[in-house]
Amino acid sequence: MASYQERGGRWQVRVRHKLLPKPFFHTFDNEADARRYGEQLEALLARGVVPVELMQPKVQRDEPMLAAVIAQYLRFASPAPTDIELLTLLHRRVDSIRVVNITVQWVEQFIHNMKIKDNYAPGTIRKRVESLGRVLDWHFRRVTEAGAHPPANPFRLMPRGYSVYTQRDKDALAESGQGEVKHDVSRNRRLAAHELQAILAALDGVKRPDRERALTVEPAFVLLFQLIVNTGLRLSEAYRLRVEQVDLQRNVLNVEGSKGHRGKLKPRVVPLVPMLRSMLASQVTGQEPHALVFPFWDGTEEGRPRAKTRLAMRFRSLFNYAALVDFTEHDLRHEATCRWFEMRDARGGWLFSEVEVCKIMGWSDTRMALRYASLRGEDLAARLF
Repeated sequence: MASYQERGGRWQVRVRHKLLPKPFFHTFDNEADARRYGEQLEALLARGVVPVELMQPKVQRDEPMLAAVIAQYLRFASPAPTDIELLTLLHRRVDSIRVVNITVQWVEQFIHNMKIKDNYAPGTIRKRVESLGRVLDWHFRRVTEAGAHPPANPFRLMPRGYSVYTQRDKDALAESGQGEVKHDVSRNRRLAAHELQAILAALDGVKRPDRERALTVEPAFVLLFQLIVNTGLRLSEAYRLRVEQVDLQRNVLNVEGSKGHRGKLKPRVVPLVPMLRSMLASQVTGQEPHALVFPFWDGTEEGRPRAKTRLAMRFRSLFNYAALVDFTEHDLRHEATCRWFEMRDARGGWLFSEVEVCKIMGWSDTRMALRYASLRGEDLAARLF
């Protein structure tokens, strides 16, 4: 049974249960977090599951280190590519803790260090906690005997909002002098008409009055820009495009999506606006079907990171030359999404539905449309007149 008490401006939860060797106490910043944890703990105990930190086991030399479990997970669990990269970074950071010693208190301290020492944004903190949570879930499933309940995963017991900086965190961050409080950033950047004109002028070789020379751009890069901003292809999907994927008979692109489950290709069909049809026809005519449309990648897996980095730098140079503030290549995908949404038929109605736009962009969750559809207020207001 859980009971709650306020102590010095903070809230303490006290849990008594026959499965616990002694009453469990823990303190939280507010009553809501204390009650949420107490309810979660009571639910676990009701199912006969005792969180690992409450078992108070004796640490043996053969009990695994978290770093070793991460190494096994990377080798045998077939993790997603994003998990591989993140866990490789975390491997060294947790090399001194044994799994048996990972408690709710340890996870809280781990989160606190990411806030105060590393000054990570809440989203970055959540990714690390969730990734390590998947590692422990996998480990507990492997070591738990058949028919028995696995121990509770401390990474799964964090209260809602654990990654957000509390006032206490803000005060500690100010004392440490590490910097300002980080917040999750939601991109909502669109191209204004004058910004698009500046980009197109730079691509056409028009020299800015305050620069010594014009930007040197080959036709293939101009086509790459037009392709991304008018279709919403991801950068890696665009530069890996092959001639055989350009279907000018049906006026579509057969795209090998790069965001499938665990890196699996996720094919989709993307329609081509008239301007792109003629530009792509000039680019692919006379080439072999398996040839690359663009010359920025050598066709090998090893060459992909280099190609992506170089193209990202070229887009950054283009936007700097066009005097765009706070604009990135990925913002072109947001711009393309809005263009698909804003297209109208001859009667002025929507040309594509929300589901159709999701299919074009390669999303299986329609909530992504809300994330990317940065519709301008002035454009929406103009329809009222």
